[in-house]
Amino acid sequence: LSLQDIHFGKEGNETIDKDFEETIIDLAERASKSHHIEKLYYVIGGDLINMDTWNGTTTSGTPLDNCSRATTAYIQAFDAMHWAINLLVNHCIELVVVYIPGNHDRLSSYHLVHALSKSIDSEQIVWDIEYAERKVHVWGKNFNAFEHGDAVSKNTPLVYASEFPIDWGKTKNRTLYTGHFHQNRKIEYVTTSETTGFIHKTLPSLC
Repeated sequence: LSLQDIHFGKEGNETIDKDFEETIIDLAERASKSHHIEKLYYVIGGDLINMDTWNGTTTSGTPLDNCSRATTAYIQAFDAMHWAINLLVNHCIELVVVYIPGNHDRLSSYHLVHALSKSIDSEQIVWDIEYAERKVHVWGKNFNAFEHGDAVSKNTPLVYASEFPIDWGKTKNRTLYTGHFHQNRKIEYVTTSETTGFIHKTLPSLC
């Protein structure tokens, strides 16, 4: 479950907290009614907050159109994520929270997920909050890769095969989930063996 690019605090995004809650409830209920969820990966980050400075800019200083102060956006985002985690943990046996940094909020999103990990105490939750551009989680023969998508590489499959060779070698189904572009699209890298391909899915944005 990856809802990147929520952009709390963005101008024109005033109802995003309500939209987010409705989406989480809908996805969780649909998934749990049709599947026994052994493990659920929940991605946090990837431009969760629109700004990262007191001046309302991105981490690198790009000016933005915001509808709230950075502190207000942070509190709104924290409350939404705290609520979502406590909801989702009731729909699965194990919830894996995966933090992915985005180009808008590299510092504040890391502070947020670190605070979440200290404020929610549950043996059902695994916290993957290390600061890293790329994350991989293996479930069975599935290679699940996560990143924001702003650092585009022409050799994405090669990057993952090189950085995660053990996980790559023991899996057959390899999928990369990204955001950043605020649209839904899919790229398939097909090799001579259909079991060793690599699918790159760019997920749409609520904002």
